Amino acid sequence: MLKEMEVRALSISQHRNFQDVVVSHHKMISDVYESSPLYYKILFKSNKFILGISLLAIYVSYENPTIDQVKEYCGKLNIFSKNSISSFIVFLRVTGRIITKPNKYDKRKLNYLPTEKVLAETELLIKTMLFPLDRITTNFVERVNVSSENFVLDFFVKYSQIVFANIFLHVVIPESSCFILKDAGHMMIINIMVKHINAGRNQFAFNMVKSAKECGVSRTHLKKALLDAQKEGLLEVNSAEGQLTLNEAFHTMSTHYMSLYLACVEYGALYDETMT
Repeated sequence: MLKEMEVRALSISQHRNFQDVVVSHHKMISDVYESSPLYYKILFKSNKFILGISLLAIYVSYENPTIDQVKEYCGKLNIFSKNSISSFIVFLRVTGRIITKPNKYDKRKLNYLPTEKVLAETELLIKTMLFPLDRITTNFVERVNVSSENFVLDFFVKYSQIVFANIFLHVVIPESSCFILKDAGHMMIINIMVKHINAGRNQFAFNMVKSAKECGVSRTHLKKALLDAQKEGLLEVNSAEGQLTLNEAFHTMSTHYMSLYLACVEYGALYDETMT
């Protein structure tokens, strides 16, 4: 399955509208992000994102799914501690994003149910990819039942195949880890991509305080991510001049990252299997 997604990702990345799609996604997701910055900042750290999509993938794939199934699956991925899995699940429950109740056959286990709140939030996130993709995929929005009452659960019926194939971006594109294994990692990558697109050159003015605010993180957090990226040879930070210089390695990483992300979302959304 990864090979299929990579082939589609390459096609997306080479499309003449790819940069327009990135800019449109950034605008849409920034609007969504502002509605609940703490939640999305946490969610856009790769391991929390994987835990979130695993919850939904398991929910649509099994009858009476349990929290133990989620813990078992995520535990095998070797990117979580048991405490971090439990803590995030508690966070989702306390904030009204999942409901848990004792399993009727084994009271030691907990079944779970995603609430309307988390389904609505997830739908907004998915649509920040879907609507921009209409610029690349023929009649895309017309081919996706975006008005369905069960849109998110229908989406995850297919997208669960991506999850269970372990197609996770920090694994497939390890160079992205310096961003996406941190809170708001996705926002930091696309923030830089859009600033580069707007500047039209590899070296451009970069206001650390402004960008940190746009990503919902502290200046210290953003600077740490940038310095880690600099160590990996992705970019060069010139704080004194207020500039950022992107190396070819950053463009390769970020293009691969966004195009594969889009390919996977497209796969989940299309029921007719044809991704063109």
